[in-house]
Amino acid sequence: MIDIAIKEVLGKLPLEELEGSIKEFVEPMLEKMPDKRLKSVIQLAIEGILGSESAVVSQMSQNVARTESGVWAAAKRVYRFLSNKRFGYQELAQGLYEMSRESVAEEGPEYVVVALDPVNFEKPYTKKLEGVSTVYKSTPPDLNGNARLTSGYPAITATVVNTKIPAITYANWFSYTRDFLSENLEIKAAIHSTRTVLAGYQVRYVTDSGLDDQKLFAELARDEFVIRASHFERLVEVYNDRLDRWETETLRDLVDATLLTHTFKTTFTHARKTRKASLNVGWLAIRLPQTKQRLWLFVAYEAALDRSTVLLTNVPLSDVSQARAIYDDWRSRARIEHGYRFDQEQGLDVEDMRVQSLEAMKRLFFLVLAAAQFIFFLIDSWPQDAILWVRQLGGKLSLANDLDGPYLVLRGVSALFQTRATLSFLALSPFSPPEDTYG
Repeated sequence: MIDIAIKEVLGKLPLEELEGSIKEFVEPMLEKMPDKRLKSVIQLAIEGILGSESAVVSQMSQNVARTESGVWAAAKRVYRFLSNKRFGYQELAQGLYEMSRESVAEEGPEYVVVALDPVNFEKPYTKKLEGVSTVYKSTPPDLNGNARLTSGYPAITATVVNTKIPAITYANWFSYTRDFLSENLEIKAAIHSTRTVLAGYQVRYVTDSGLDDQKLFAELARDEFVIRASHFERLVEVYNDRLDRWETETLRDLVDATLLTHTFKTTFTHARKTRKASLNVGWLAIRLPQTKQRLWLFVAYEAALDRSTVLLTNVPLSDVSQARAIYDDWRSRARIEHGYRFDQEQGLDVEDMRVQSLEAMKRLFFLVLAAAQFIFFLIDSWPQDAILWVRQLGGKLSLANDLDGPYLVLRGVSALFQTRATLSFLALSPFSPPEDTYG
C-alpha cells in the first residue's frame, strides 16, 4: 500500500501524462508485437532508456516503479524480449518507420529533406563480441589528433531533417563480418525504404562528401539530391554557348572558373559557438560524360577563411532563391549529426549497450532511436509551459559546457522516472536511520 503522503507527491508529478505520451508515440511499434506482454515490455524499455539515459539493461531496470516490479524481474523481462524468437528486429524497424510516417504526415511539409549518413559506433577494447568489426573513427581522435581504427559496429540511417520531429526512414546496425555485403547496397536499401515510407512525397536527399559517387547520382535520378563534392579530378562537361557545344573539363577547373554572382549571409554554429559569415556564391549547369546526366555545380566561397563549399545537385538552379534553397537544405544535414550525438555521448549512450548477440544489439538500437525521437515528439506535443517545467527540472548550471534543447528535456524526463522509482521504493521500505553512529 502506497503511503498517502507519497501518493500525493506522485500525483503532482506528470507521470501519467508522460506514460500516456510514450504509449501514444510508440503505438505503431506496439502493433507489430505478437502479444500484449511484449507490448508492455517496449513501454518498460523506452521508459528505462529515458530514465537511465542508457541502453544498459541493468540501469534501465532501476527506474521501474517498485510497487509494480522488482529491478531483477524488470531486467529479466527486457532480456527475454531481446532474445524472443517470435519476432525480429525487423518488426521494431517497421514500427519505427510507421512512427516516422505519422510524424511527417502531421507536419505536412511541401517536400521532405532526407539526410543519408553512415556512422561507426565504437566498442572500445572489445575483441570477441559477436560480429564485432574494425571501424574508422575520427571523433574522438587519438593522442596525436588523428583518426584511428578501433573495435565497433557500422551503422547507417536515413533521417528527415526538415521537420520538427526527426523522422527515421531507414536504420541498420550491422557487422562487416556477418550481414554486410557492401555500402552501396546499404545505401540502396535506405533509398528503397525511404521511398516506401514517404510514398507520395517529393524527397530531396542531402549527403556529405563521402557519398559523392556517380552510381548514387544515377540511383537518385528520379528524386532530388544535394551532395557535397569530393572528387575534384572527375571529368564533367560544360556547355559553351559561344561555340554551341559541350566541352570536357575537370571539376576542379570548373570550380576555379565559376563566376560568383551573389552573396549569402548565414550563421554557423559549431561546438556551441556561433559566427556570422558572408558567402560569395555562383552556379552553372554541367553533365556527366558517360551517362549524360544533367547536374548543377554550386560553389560557396567564404573569403574570411579562404574556403569553398562545392555542391552537386540535380535540382535546376534557375534563380538565386532556388540556389539558396538547396544550400539551406544541404546545411540542414547537420541535424543528423546532432542526432547521432544525442544517441551517444551525453545523450542516451547507445554505444554502451552490454548485450552479446547482434540481434539483441539491433533491437536495442531501434529502441534507443525510438526513445530519442520521442523527446522531440514531447517537445512538439506538450504545452510550452509544461516543457519549460521539465527543462527546469532537468537543471542547468549556466556553464560553458551545459547542453540545451533536447538534452535538458531528457534530463527532466529522467528525473521524473527516477523520482517515481525512489518514492515507490520508499513506500515499500521506509528508511530507518540507525540508532548509533560510527565515526
